[in-house]
Amino acid sequence: MSERVKTGVKGLDELIEGGLPKGYSFLLLGGPGTGKTTFGAQYLFKGASEFGEGGLYVAFDEPPISISTNMLRYGWNFADVERQGKFSFVDVSPMKHDAKGTFVPATLQQSFIGSPKFSIDNVISAIGEAKRKVNATRCVVDSLTALTLQFKDEFEIRQQTMNLIRGLTEMDMTAILLAENPEDRQDMTKYGAEAFLAQGVIVLHMYRVEESNVRALEVRKIRGVKHTDRLCPYRITAEGIEVYPEETVFRSV
Repeated sequence: MSERVKTGVKGLDELIEGGLPKGYSFLLLGGPGTGKTTFGAQYLFKGASEFGEGGLYVAFDEPPISISTNMLRYGWNFADVERQGKFSFVDVSPMKHDAKGTFVPATLQQSFIGSPKFSIDNVISAIGEAKRKVNATRCVVDSLTALTLQFKDEFEIRQQTMNLIRGLTEMDMTAILLAENPEDRQDMTKYGAEAFLAQGVIVLHMYRVEESNVRALEVRKIRGVKHTDRLCPYRITAEGIEVYPEETVFRSV
């Protein structure tokens, strides 16, 4: 069995033989409100605070100051792990803030999402520089969807995304790439090329049942891993995302 990286998401690792295969990129799909950002932040914070593994949060759209502030509700203080040299944001968002723990090299000062000078090569270079600063082995990219704001041609979007995945793999990063997938679109055709290149795909679902929202996690694929094929309920609790492998979706609804 290949070396595994624990996700830090309670109840998930037991569904995927102990964790994510090390050194690959994984696609995390979900609609609004499914907890994609929380999932990514949890993966990095737990990695730094519990497993001693450095991590990078590459922010394409939401500014890092907003992400770090929102994550305090779970008790995840990213400023703490940044001071310990185990974490850094890489800010590629259009709204810049001078915040501690945020890495904005000269190449990204004018090369952000929405800028005519944006270059995925500059982003990959910045990730490599930040990786060396905090000895990062984990990475979250939030989100691939933002690339659609930069590139209108579908072929170019996929080409740039594949370049990013290739760059992360060459850096031996175990990366989670977040992407928006509307709940009424259950297929992965929008991210077909990315899903093929990624080592695995996890989908976060949210269904409206009567007066309640029901959330379910699906492991769509992870190459080389024997994983569950069924939907597993999950909840966003005061301590982050928790998956419940023994429960059945809709049982209590």
